[in-house]
Formats: sequence, C-alpha cells, structure tokens
Amino acid sequence: MSLARRRGQVMAGLVRHGVVALSCMTALCACECGDGSPAPTVADGTPPPWHVTESEPPSHPNMAWIPSGVLVAGTPAGQLPRMADREMPGVSVKLGGFFIDRYNYPDEPGALPVTGVGFAEAKQICAGHGKRLCTELEWERACKGPDNLTYEYGDSYDPNVCGTGPTDSLAPNGIHDRCVSGFGVRDMHGGAANWTSSSWGRGVPGNAMSVRGGSGDDGELTARCANASPAKPTKVSTTAGVRCCAGEENRPQVQLAIDSGKVLIWLGENTERDDRFLALLPSLVRNQLKNRLTALPFRISRNWEWRPIANERLLVAGGCGKLPQHDVCGVMVARPEGERLRLLLFVSSDWWQPSVGKASSPRVLSLYGGDRNGAFRKPVVYRWGRIVEGAKQRKRGGAYVSLP
Repeated sequence: MSLARRRGQVMAGLVRHGVVALSCMTALCACECGDGSPAPTVADGTPPPWHVTESEPPSHPNMAWIPSGVLVAGTPAGQLPRMADREMPGVSVKLGGFFIDRYNYPDEPGALPVTGVGFAEAKQICAGHGKRLCTELEWERACKGPDNLTYEYGDSYDPNVCGTGPTDSLAPNGIHDRCVSGFGVRDMHGGAANWTSSSWGRGVPGNAMSVRGGSGDDGELTARCANASPAKPTKVSTTAGVRCCAGEENRPQVQLAIDSGKVLIWLGENTERDDRFLALLPSLVRNQLKNRLTALPFRISRNWEWRPIANERLLVAGGCGKLPQHDVCGVMVARPEGERLRLLLFVSSDWWQPSVGKASSPRVLSLYGGDRNGAFRKPVVYRWGRIVEGAKQRKRGGAYVSLP
C-alpha cells in the first residue's frame, strides 16, 4: 500500500470521528486550503480514499452534538469513590450520536433552571419542543466527554468548578463558566438534577426513574458523571429539572445485578487467608514488632466477611503481635480482587484482641478493643469504597460516648 493511500485512510478515519477537519496537504493534494476548488480525483475520476466525510447531522439551536462513540459506563472497581450498588463497573457501551441541551431548561445562558417538575411534566416539556428526555447513559456520555472523565472537567474533584455540595439549584445557567464537559455541555452538576427516560432497574421493585446530575452534601461522590439516584415519577422536587435530548434514542440501559447478603459473617480463623493478610500488614505495625528480642510476630486469630452495601464484599482479619509491655492489635479491612487482596485500612484495637460487631447501619462496624484506660469501641465506616476510622468511645452510664 502506497504511503499516500495509507495517509489518506488515516485522515478519513479522523474526519469520520470528528477528530480533525480535512485539510489540504502537499503530499496529498495540489489545491490551496479554502480556495473552493473541487476535490482532487484519482486517475479514473473517483474521489481519493481520504475524501470521505460523515454527513452533518441536522442542527438544533442551543444543543450540543454528541458523536457516536464508546462510553465507559459507571466506575471501575479499583476507582474511588464508587457506588457498587448503583453503577456499572466500568463497562464499555457503544452509543450512537445524539443532541443534548447545552443548559438546563429553558436552555439559555443566564436563565434560571425550571425545577419542581415531575417525570411526566419533564417529558411533556421536551416533547413540546420537538425533543425527548435523555436516557441515563446518554446523559452520562455527555457528561464524561470524549475522554470518559470522572467529572465533566477532569478526574480530580474540585468543588469550586461547578459549585457542588449544598447549593442553590436555581443558580443561573452558565454562572460557573468552567463547569462544562468535553462536548460543551454545561451545568450538569451544581444546580438542577435531570429526569431521564430510564427506569431505575437495579433490583429495586417499583416504578422509580433514574435521575442524574444536580448536587449533594458529599460533592466528591454526587458530582461524578456516573452518579445516579432513583425517584418516583410522581415526585416533585425543588432540585429536579429538565434537560432534553434529540435524535434517535440509544437503547442500551444500565444492567446491574444486585448481590446482597448478610451484613457480617463470622468466618472463624480461616488460616488459609493469613499469608495474604500478613503481607498487607502496614509498616507502622511491623516496625513496632521488629528488633525487639522478646517480641512475637503478628498473628491473625479471627476473620469476618462484611457486606456494607450490595455488590461490595470485604474481608476483615484481626489479630495481635506481642511486646514485653503489651500486645499490638487491630484489624485489616481488605477487598478481594481475584486471588489478591487490596488493603483498605488497618484499624488499631490497641492492646486487646479485636472483636467486631454490627452497628445501626450496614455501612458501619463497631470495633472493640482496649488500652491502659480500659475497654473502648471505635466505629469503622464504609464510605463508598473507602474505609474511615472513627474516634474512640467508652462506656459511661451504660452507654458508649465519645470522650476528648
């Protein structure tokens, strides 16, 4: 294959995918750019292979064109934060091209978003303008942009870009000038949430619809393009608004199997897991036990399985190492990844052999330990893929209370 022909095929591919506009190159054509001359031909009079363009879609005022491409739907298992019971685990989904409003309805810069509408009214608003509600995966692709970013502006959370967190949903369209996706879609977070045409379909009975965007107290979590929440179609909220799509609707939907189980299961000693857990022991604990003539190495003596939410299975292993004055004890919380374990956190129980129990929420465990001042309890909190250690609590008057 000639070099010119090869270059032509590459350029044609780039044009079809909207990466570059076809321009004249000395090696490929003799015309001057922008002179209006007819396209060059090969010997038999047919257009050259690089003279291939995708037909332009019909224009829609104030709407952004989202070209066909692949959406990495949801959040991969190793990426945090992640809602394992609400989003797909980074599945590649091919979507056709479509249009989406650049702003929340009424889709004009400077206008206040219309909120306080239910699903039926949102659908009717779009239909009245010759449009339709977006599917939730169309919405997610428009937010993630061509690079499948976590947030519309990048992969690292910045609360100032879209004004996410507890915020006024009626802030004017476009007030956050950097809150724009790679496809030119604005204000998908930090203001009004958007009804979609997709039913929730994540193992929850009922007729809930999927709502995307908006804001929430935990901005790092709720401002992600993959974030979704269910809402009854009759619900009317001051935070729910409208964003419309146009063009042929993409049929792919979120397909998420829900795997639930008991919150906490005692697994006994399960010594076959010891080697994997001991390899995860933090260096801080190792350093406490090494170079001590009378120290004994850390030994795992108890194991649990913890399911803080559906589709999330964690292993908890507890044990102690021995020093002359006292033991060095705690639990390791890890996520199985195939044959490997990924350590999420080591939580110290100080001098006492650790024990864990259920708390008021499945996302919280109570770790029991002890120190020079006696017994204590400590919350171990699951926060959307991460583990957070709470402060010590001691029993006073029959109840556990946090002490300074």
